[in-house]
Amino acid sequence: MLNEENNTCKVVLFGEPGVGKTCIIGRFVNDDFDENTISTCGASYAGKSKEFEEYDKTVNFDLWDTSGQERYRCLSRIFYRNAAAAILVYDITRRESYEDVKQYWYNQVVQYAPKNISNKL
Repeated sequence: MLNEENNTCKVVLFGEPGVGKTCIIGRFVNDDFDENTISTCGASYAGKSKEFEEYDKTVNFDLWDTSGQERYRCLSRIFYRNAAAAILVYDITRRESYEDVKQYWYNQVVQYAPKNISNKL
């Protein structure tokens, strides 16, 4: 759901700690990968404008990186408000991180995210 007034798209990343949410955002925003990234406490924000020439439109992405630590999970619900996309991230080398996405984060998206967010797993 793109906010047509200011061409803003809010995207939120969820998943266990250490699965790469911060690295994904860093790669998108700065075209950089930092393997020494530290865990996010609470949440962090990054923004990026991207031009889509084929649509003659520039989209402003508001990217929210949420902490996967259990003590911060209750805070994640506030980030769903006005979100256009929720990206569920897991580490392919850690099966438990995938199970956590299936058993916890997916259900959170279904329960708290705007109903127009796609909920395919």
